[in-house]
Order: sequence, then C-alpha cells, then structure tokens
Amino acid sequence: MGVSVVVHEDEVVVEFGGLDRILALKGRLVLPIADITDARVARQADLRADLGWRIGGGYLPGAFATGHFGTRGRPGSRQLWDCYRDDDVLVVETRLESPWRVVLQHPDRDRLAWLIAERIER
Repeated sequence: MGVSVVVHEDEVVVEFGGLDRILALKGRLVLPIADITDARVARQADLRADLGWRIGGGYLPGAFATGHFGTRGRPGSRQLWDCYRDDDVLVVETRLESPWRVVLQHPDRDRLAWLIAERIER
C-alpha cells in the first residue's frame, strides 16, 4: 500500500509513498484533530457523485482516483483522493476548504475511522 496513516492525539498524518506520491501529487498531509469533523468508512461509488473537476493527479473511471478534485455544489472546496478498486474507503471530512474531504484506500480503514472519530470533539 502506498499510503500510511498515523493517528496521534492532536493530529492525523498521512504519508504518500511510491507511485501514490506521484499520482496524488502529495507527499505528506497533516490534519489537526481540531479541524476534523467526521471520520468513517463509506462506499467509494457513493462518494464519486461529489467529484468535480480534477485539479491535479490522475483519474481513470473504474480504476483509480488520485490527487486533488473540486467538489460539485461546493465552489472553492477541494478533495484529496488516493483510491483504486476497493469498494469501501476511509473518509475524513474537515472544516478546511482544502482539503475538506480526504478519501483513502487503506486495508485498516475501519480501525483508522474509529481511532480518528474517537478523538473528534462533537
């Protein structure tokens, strides 16, 4: 897997490696827990309906979505995707405009969603 996610008490660190680093046009992303509003596992097909124009990265329908995308119905907001063919993905939503949503394919997505959600103040 080309992406690693480490959940700390006050931040979530996402490291992109190998081909993912190139396709996603991102090496590292640090999200303060204070800026995260939701973390869950969702169906990739359901999330694709919100994908707007690709701003940078790669996209091949049915194969992969990596990089930065706009969001339909949310002008100015950006999403960061690093997903391939898995049906279920980790989704982290934030208060930020860029990225307001991070969508990642990760084998440990259920545990990561729980770890992040446990740290969010609601």
